[in-house]
Amino acid sequence: MSSFDGSASWAEVAAGGPPQSEEEVRANPVDEVITTESSVESLVDVDSGVSVVPSEFLEQEVKTGTQATRIELERDAQATNDTAIEEEAIAHEQEEKAKKGKKQGAMPCPGNPVVAINAVSVAGVSVLLMIGAYKKRQAGSLTWKLVGFWTVGLAAFGTADYFLSSYLFKKYPPRSK
Repeated sequence: MSSFDGSASWAEVAAGGPPQSEEEVRANPVDEVITTESSVESLVDVDSGVSVVPSEFLEQEVKTGTQATRIELERDAQATNDTAIEEEAIAHEQEEKAKKGKKQGAMPCPGNPVVAINAVSVAGVSVLLMIGAYKKRQAGSLTWKLVGFWTVGLAAFGTADYFLSSYLFKKYPPRSK
């Protein structure tokens, strides 16, 4: 059984143990590096890599293989970038054409009272929900349960609005231009 009571420091706990032997007190020996001629022979001679370059070396556009590879990669990247830009421009033009076609059908009945009533009712319900949520938040009584109920109510309103609008569109169809 240990008599450690939690208030002793590590030093006190270590001092309370049995004394160490002379061998345990001594630090571990440090390994020594033994140099031999064979360990030096494997080193690379720095001077053996020097070679003579032609006198017009400085006037060359590409001086090294690495530089040639980099230039080739930059050319490939530029070609890929140019292709992507062209494809993006074509896609943008197609989107613009599609938007022009959709814009003509986006507001089929701007003078229809059903559309105006829908816009006003959705805006009104949204404002009422925001004001109610703000007041509940200030009072500290806004809960996830209440938010869930409001979400169900909003879904019910949206469903009723859809069916009422469908009925009214059948009863009062949009006028053709």
